[in-house]
Amino acid sequence: MGFAGAQEALVYKGFAELRQPQSLPPGEWVWEPGAALFESLVPGTLRLLGVEELSRWVRQPDKATPLGAYVGKEVQFYWEGQWRRATLVSAEQNLYLYEGRYLVGLPGVVAYPDPGGFSTPLGPRVVFRYRGSGNAWLAYLTRGLSWSPRYSLEDGLLVGWAALTNTLGHPLRLGRTELVAGRVPLVQGGLEGAAALRAAPAMAEEVGEVAGTYRYRLPGEIEVGPGVTELPFLQAEVRPVYLWRLQTGFSTSQELLFTRGFRFVAPQGLAAGVVSLWERGVFVGQASLEDTPQGASVVLLLGPDPEGRAGRQVQEVARNRFRVTTTVRNPKAYPLEVEIQEVFPWPFDLEADGLERLPEGYRLRFALAPGQSRSYTYSLVLRPR
Repeated sequence: MGFAGAQEALVYKGFAELRQPQSLPPGEWVWEPGAALFESLVPGTLRLLGVEELSRWVRQPDKATPLGAYVGKEVQFYWEGQWRRATLVSAEQNLYLYEGRYLVGLPGVVAYPDPGGFSTPLGPRVVFRYRGSGNAWLAYLTRGLSWSPRYSLEDGLLVGWAALTNTLGHPLRLGRTELVAGRVPLVQGGLEGAAALRAAPAMAEEVGEVAGTYRYRLPGEIEVGPGVTELPFLQAEVRPVYLWRLQTGFSTSQELLFTRGFRFVAPQGLAAGVVSLWERGVFVGQASLEDTPQGASVVLLLGPDPEGRAGRQVQEVARNRFRVTTTVRNPKAYPLEVEIQEVFPWPFDLEADGLERLPEGYRLRFALAPGQSRSYTYSLVLRPR
């Protein structure tokens, strides 16, 4: 099958806007999109740009069975060792006339006089009527083309891959193509694709933030075959720092358990997706990335670290009055960052130095070199409600 060309494409998560150049005759033009594309169109988004539209007439062919071409004709069927003849009376009811009797369906093998009923039926047609002629653009939204971002982070190199999903059943050749990420709602969601292909590497240009979305422009002309085509759209050096994080409520436990992960600064606007992480050639897990603006902190959490523990001494100096000392030690051969956020039942009084006070408790961030330890102490009073 040949290529369907679209000079411009804005590809979103779940759908795409395609704009195809057209040279229009005066007054009227018929568009035959094909069944797959027609069924994928988002209602209310079909436009003919460059002329003044007067009306559109959408013609969908009647759903007919192949038998419709043989009504009134004789067909043959093989039954009880011989070929017999019957006349098709009604295709809808599968009704035949055989030796003066009406039969619903025929037994055995049925042979038809010609292949006319099995030819490809006419597809949908859209008739545009307008004022003007000449160069114009046919624009529409289709759920048959979409994208989703995936990332790999290996030893500080962040690479974003765009998984372009084409469910239209034929290849698309796209000229100016932008990937759009962010929340762009439709009444209904998009479709998912299947088989995956990987194309030759090429980097996209970040277009930037527009109305709450992030955009990336792919270079040159691209080909998107049926299934999933993966293209790189981002490559940047980042400085990930190993992280221990804890978010917990107050308890008298003698030990705190951290969640491990990585933190780095977003080199540009990053679309939400899954990040696969390798460190020193070892795959260490996958984590979810939220939509993140340039310069904001990216935190990728990977689960527990067997060595990620902090010791605690909890002394109840009076009823509902506690003195708590927490000690964190870095057993690694590399530096790490520690982030602790503790929440207390309201109302409470907290006395401490060096902690970031929050309405619900406190937060503390610090870095530890290999083998380094740090302790901090606070006094807590839990008041009755």
